Amino acid sequence: MQIFASYFPLSTLQAKTNAPYTFVRNMIINKLDQISFQLSIELEKKGVISVPILSSEPYDYWDYDRRHGRGIISLKHAGFLAGLGILGKDTLLINDKYENLIWLGANIVSIDLKPDPIATYQAYIFNCSLCIDSCPQHALDGVTINQKMCREIMFTSSECGGSVLSCNICRKVCPHHMGLNK
Repeated sequence: MQIFASYFPLSTLQAKTNAPYTFVRNMIINKLDQISFQLSIELEKKGVISVPILSSEPYDYWDYDRRHGRGIISLKHAGFLAGLGILGKDTLLINDKYENLIWLGANIVSIDLKPDPIATYQAYIFNCSLCIDSCPQHALDGVTINQKMCREIMFTSSECGGSVLSCNICRKVCPHHMGLNK
């Protein structure tokens, strides 16, 4: 498997509205899906089977009652295994350079690739619980996320029908957005 990430600007979390965050998130999803698609095309030209993996929905599995979605693979767990970061208490992948400000994409390939080592750095402050304590839905427990509770307020629609990611508090309250080494 090949897994890759894109950084999104910290400034999207500092805006008074979540519209820039939503816009950038949607642009990154499109960017990563384009990379995955182009990678599949180029690898197939070289005789390598390469299945592009969506970086967001539609989900491969959806439990309506729990409002719990899953993709073909868990990108954050694949990112962990690929050495791109550590899973934080907010269940987001925390990278040593870009913190929790990354989005992931991937391709499943038919060749063996040499993996990078799994990250071993401390990705969060041990006794910090800002994300857990700040979640208005109490959807975080430090290990997992209750997607149903999170999704109840995650998206809102404007009067003219546009959808906005209305909650990103777990990303915003993280005490070290700009990386662990800075």
